[in-house]
Amino acid sequence: MNEAYELFGCGTGELYVIAVSGFGYDDDEDLINYWNQHGLIFRGISQDGGSGAIESAYQIGYFPTYILIAPDRTIVEQDMWPISSTQTFVNYFQNNGLTQSTCYPLAANFEADQLEFCEGEIVNFTDLSEGVPITWEWTFEGGDITSSTEQNPEVLYMDAGEYDVTLTVHDGVFTETLLMEDYIIVHPFPNVSLDPFEVVCVDWPEYELSGGMPEGGVYGGDYVSDGMFHPAEAGLGDHIITYAYTNAAGCESIAEQTITVEACTGIAELTEDGIQIFPNPARDVLNLTSETEILNIRVYNNIGQSVIEKTIKADSYQLNTSDLESGIYFIRLELENNIVMKRLVIQ
Repeated sequence: MNEAYELFGCGTGELYVIAVSGFGYDDDEDLINYWNQHGLIFRGISQDGGSGAIESAYQIGYFPTYILIAPDRTIVEQDMWPISSTQTFVNYFQNNGLTQSTCYPLAANFEADQLEFCEGEIVNFTDLSEGVPITWEWTFEGGDITSSTEQNPEVLYMDAGEYDVTLTVHDGVFTETLLMEDYIIVHPFPNVSLDPFEVVCVDWPEYELSGGMPEGGVYGGDYVSDGMFHPAEAGLGDHIITYAYTNAAGCESIAEQTITVEACTGIAELTEDGIQIFPNPARDVLNLTSETEILNIRVYNNIGQSVIEKTIKADSYQLNTSDLESGIYFIRLELENNIVMKRLVIQ
């Protein structure tokens, strides 16, 4: 019978098999021991499970014997006996319109809609098990849920790492387990930072943005193009600058800072009140004097890059400009109570 059961699909085709141990004979324990001893794969029922009712309902009057029952519960073959070989079963079944089919033993299998991704994404798992499982037991390492009994669960992965997935299926008789080690790979988002920006003047030329880490990211925001900020187009006020960096795994993080555009007025007044910058045009040396203390000196080139920076605390200073190429620059003086910006020419 076991061989015939396999030839006709192992319960997945047109034939289902139940062995009945007659009432007054074997109990559940006897039946289980017999099944294990002979490696039987079809189902059985003992007197403990109500075999007497089956004998009565289907008028089983002879032992041992086999009967063939149609889907409408009518008895097609009342007494299939004797059985000399597997072929005897095959002849009975085929004479009643049953066809042989491939036997699909139980085998656990599954797939996920994505295997490698960034933190915080959901994975949909699909059961692909062979046979006819009736229960599913999943185990998810690193997921927001650690287990599930759904056939096709979904799992959220919040933390970076490599995680195992296990599926155990049961068809009422057999149990099969599949463990996929490091099946899910979750990549971290990069740590991205952006240094604060200094105040820029509205009449400055385009200003090269910097301070984003790790290097190789992209600056963005209104009035930003190719890593350059355009103060005149942006106008006075605060503007958001973003810095986006994508790592090798395709995970992107973004940092942001505010850049302030000011009118930088008051230069004439302060100059009249005692600020002197000479000679201008300059060549190797630039002299700076002020009636109030100068705290910081910074020189920018015509694309907004800082080329000289000095922190001092004095009312006069001689700045070495011999390393500067000829061209137009801007010099920024930070005073105790104001900021002064002036155009500078180097010959």
